[in-house]
Amino acid sequence: MKTCRATGAGWACDRSSDRYSFTRGLCRTHYAQERRRGALAPIDPGKASAEGRECGFDGCGRAVSASGLCVGHYQQHRSGRPLAPLPAKRENGAVRQMVQLGVVECLHCREHKPVSEYSRLNASGAPRPYCKPCNAERVRLGHYNLTKESVGLLLLLQEGKCAICGAPSPDEGAMHIDHDHACCPGKRSCGACVRGLLCNRCNFGGLGWYEGLPPELRTFELLNRYLSDPPAKRLRAERSRPSAA
Repeated sequence: MKTCRATGAGWACDRSSDRYSFTRGLCRTHYAQERRRGALAPIDPGKASAEGRECGFDGCGRAVSASGLCVGHYQQHRSGRPLAPLPAKRENGAVRQMVQLGVVECLHCREHKPVSEYSRLNASGAPRPYCKPCNAERVRLGHYNLTKESVGLLLLLQEGKCAICGAPSPDEGAMHIDHDHACCPGKRSCGACVRGLLCNRCNFGGLGWYEGLPPELRTFELLNRYLSDPPAKRLRAERSRPSAA
């Protein structure tokens, strides 16, 4: 653990960290002071950066990124999810040891799988932190600006069924994510226009054809009900509603 050496009359910098690099024994703020004017002064707490501070989530220990939280917990906060413990970080050299053994733990599903179940991260041949199925699912959710938690909540709201025909689904990965193409044409979505989870038949064989009809021919009440009040819209409204004190 490194500690900043900046001191003065009646004060001493208390910043210490094993995550940040110290230059000439100084934290980044005091090093910047020294370079600008040479004299070191106490850091104003109101203007202090996140350097050297730990995440406000109890027991996290990661460095602060914004709003007193680390990157992972700040993302949870921004998305409206309750703060929860993050997966433990791997120690230095852990991946190298697993590769030598031929079995690597996926950071998503937490299963130990052969190295062949992972795509290469770069030219060095290092495996990606997620196995091929989990990495594909992360990419898919990224296209719609969704998280696994939000899709799980949506499937729970739909009672594990297709939002249109009610066909049961084994898990969210087997469902197609439907979004309003009038908002985001193509296969990507801003996330705010996601409408629901659909089975393959409804997503490709039913809804796409129906939306292509002239307005006067769209008289099927089941589809009109889904399009006017999709489950994802209700979920977003519920999550944005202030909780009772």
